[in-house]
Amino acid sequence: MFLSDFRFQFSVFSSLFLSLTLMGVVIRQSIKGTFWNYLGVVLGAANIMWIFPYFLTPKEIGIYRVVIDLATLFAIFAGLGTGHIADRFYVKIKDTYRQGFIGYVCLMALVGFFLFSIAYWIFDDFFFELFSKNASVIQSYKGYVLALTFTFVLLSLYDSIYRVRLNIVTTVFFREVFLRLVVLITAVAVGMHWLYFDGLMDWIMASFFFTVLVLGIWYYLRFIKGTVCTIYWPDKGMFRAIKSYAFVILIGGGSAVLISRIDVLMITTLMPNGIETEVAVYSLGFFIASIIEIPRRSISQIATPLIANAWHHNDIAYIDDIYKRSAINQLIVGGGIFLLIWISIDDLLAIIPNPEVYANCKSVVLWIGIARMITMITGLNGEIILQSRFYMFNIVSVVVLVLLIVLFNFIFIPIMGIEGAAIGTCLAILGYNVLKTIFLQVKLNMMPFSWQIVKVLIVGVLVYIPFAFWPSAGGGWWLALVNISFKSLVCIVLITPVLYKLDVSEEMNKLLDKALKIFLSKWPNKQG
Repeated sequence: MFLSDFRFQFSVFSSLFLSLTLMGVVIRQSIKGTFWNYLGVVLGAANIMWIFPYFLTPKEIGIYRVVIDLATLFAIFAGLGTGHIADRFYVKIKDTYRQGFIGYVCLMALVGFFLFSIAYWIFDDFFFELFSKNASVIQSYKGYVLALTFTFVLLSLYDSIYRVRLNIVTTVFFREVFLRLVVLITAVAVGMHWLYFDGLMDWIMASFFFTVLVLGIWYYLRFIKGTVCTIYWPDKGMFRAIKSYAFVILIGGGSAVLISRIDVLMITTLMPNGIETEVAVYSLGFFIASIIEIPRRSISQIATPLIANAWHHNDIAYIDDIYKRSAINQLIVGGGIFLLIWISIDDLLAIIPNPEVYANCKSVVLWIGIARMITMITGLNGEIILQSRFYMFNIVSVVVLVLLIVLFNFIFIPIMGIEGAAIGTCLAILGYNVLKTIFLQVKLNMMPFSWQIVKVLIVGVLVYIPFAFWPSAGGGWWLALVNISFKSLVCIVLITPVLYKLDVSEEMNKLLDKALKIFLSKWPNKQG
């Protein structure tokens, strides 16, 4: 099976699901991966929206969030960009050396972490003093940060080496479902006084180590055992290419992760009570809004090696097709999710434990939701650039983004608090995606936008108007749930036939036709 033979299209999987319509193993992997991703969303939503607020204090939530975010950021630098290196160069290696290439990348990751851990212990006091208002609290968990950094390095690497084997399901299950299930159980245990908070952190750290151990054993049994492994060491030309690309990933990838985490870290730094309450409130709003972008995550995971292969064969038409289809279909699904969230945001926040504490996250949902919509509507621009010969531009774009987001946060957080952090992130992401879109248009004459996108946006705004006057339920969580369900049903019934009639997405219409055909085939056939 040759990846260059694939021509895939994006389709809406019910009202919320989006997967790549490919051939053979790819379609199975994308559908299963989407299923596990959304099950993970359910668990993540349960954790952040109900379990955490009910069983943990805002301060404990803030500590957990900062530790995870720091480990995620550090993993980019400690791993030397090895996950992305595997994505880009695997297809360039001869078949007989590919297993050895994976071993070489694993060695790079271990060396990178070893060097990082030395620097971490030498400069940790200086670094944690950046959190001057909360330094003592954060520094007491520095051991957890380093241990989780190690597991995140390996998880990122496993994501890549499983992905190039066209197997995303295994890593998605452990990352999105198993680990979140452990967090849920341990948080409940803390709330029931079966564990102290440090015990929760111990169990979470142990679950990550267990995950990387299982993924390593499974990879060996599935792909290595019984095969002949040839040792691989890059020649000078390949070494220079890998080194250059690793530098881009360290700067670009590290900056990209910093972008998604810096708002929480700057809230902790700039607000005296940041880790006491504000981080927890901001994280809740951020998570709700981030649900919008989950379809893009599934697409990106399976599309990245396909885009890399298309660049390898200089198949520009294929890449352009991915670019345009991703933009319109991501907008339909992401925009639909955003609309469903926003029309019921008051009822949604009312069913969260301690709603008076978390009410301020509404503005965060709005601005981060807009930021996510901007990312969705501009398609897979980052993946296309990163896998192309123009990947050095990734450094320019993400450095600009980091500078913008730091600048905006320094301006807005002291004035507007967590809403200022959300506004700063939104403005920075707007500039970031405009820059990448212009670059692809100038260099490759690719543009993701079309009149179909304009139609979808107009329909979305018109459908939202009557819901703006629809009152929240009030009076109890069960009334709020009924109101959310009824609003969502009415919204879907209103918007789906309009988009179908306008024929904004060939993939969506085919899926709806197929669903209708299946439904009618199940309908009792009355004769005589």
